[in-house]
Amino acid sequence: MKYDRMVKAVEERAGLGDWAESERTLRVVVQALSDRLLGGESDDLLAQLPEPLKSEITVTPLADPMNPQEFVERVARDLGLPEEQARDRVRAVFSTLHEAVTEGEWEEVVGQLDRAYAELIA
Repeated sequence: MKYDRMVKAVEERAGLGDWAESERTLRVVVQALSDRLLGGESDDLLAQLPEPLKSEITVTPLADPMNPQEFVERVARDLGLPEEQARDRVRAVFSTLHEAVTEGEWEEVVGQLDRAYAELIA
């Protein structure tokens, strides 16, 4: 999926109506997800994402074992939003990522998240 299409999908799914805010949301959620993933899974995910998104994400050597609530809290803090709005944006980005990468890659990503993440994964 091309970058412009990803941003537009996030904008529509999150009901933002603002391109710049949609881009920012996409970057923040993908960075948090990258920080959550173990081993080379972050690299594998980023390899399937378009520029400039994949080059804007920093891969960290150690995964942050955030539970879903901590994940949403981090996104809320980074975006300066209430948690419920952040939760909606996480869902919008996760849904868009599911479309943007191969099914096998998405299954590997989801396989690293505990079952409690199910509420965030469409």
